[in-house]
Amino acid sequence: MEPDLFSTLLHVTRTRLLRDYPAQIAACLEVLSDEEIWWRPHEQANAVANLVLHLVGSNRYYLEQVIAGGDVGRDRAAEFAVRGGCSKTQLVDAWEQARRAAERVLDTIQPSQLARTTDRSGTPTTYAQVLLHVTHHNAAHMGQIVWITKLLHPGAFDDLWVKQASR
Repeated sequence: MEPDLFSTLLHVTRTRLLRDYPAQIAACLEVLSDEEIWWRPHEQANAVANLVLHLVGSNRYYLEQVIAGGDVGRDRAAEFAVRGGCSKTQLVDAWEQARRAAERVLDTIQPSQLARTTDRSGTPTTYAQVLLHVTHHNAAHMGQIVWITKLLHPGAFDDLWVKQASR
């Protein structure tokens, strides 16, 4: 039997959010120092740590709260306002905890549920729309994290997609 659109969307979401993006962000965090995760070219720019903390907060909000109905108590402004105080080890741990939380939520979703509508985000939206938002949002910020890492460590890795696919 050929997979339907919702099955395909759920599969791709799981692959991106649980394997591809976490592996690429982890590869960046491996080469960055505690100081470099907080580096920014100017005060209005985001540091890698802010981007990771933002993805942690956003992923937990959209998956655990909007889809699963929990309350994560997110403070979006704080994700960008913080300027240090979190080590690379703590950042990696927070990122991994968010990945595991995403896995728990995604393990409970069936393709047939993706047409469900929720207003827990403040706007009526389907689970499918939420998953598309989360994957695209992760891809955008992951690109920033990769760019910053390549800027700070030229030659640290060339083709991150190929290297991470082989892990």
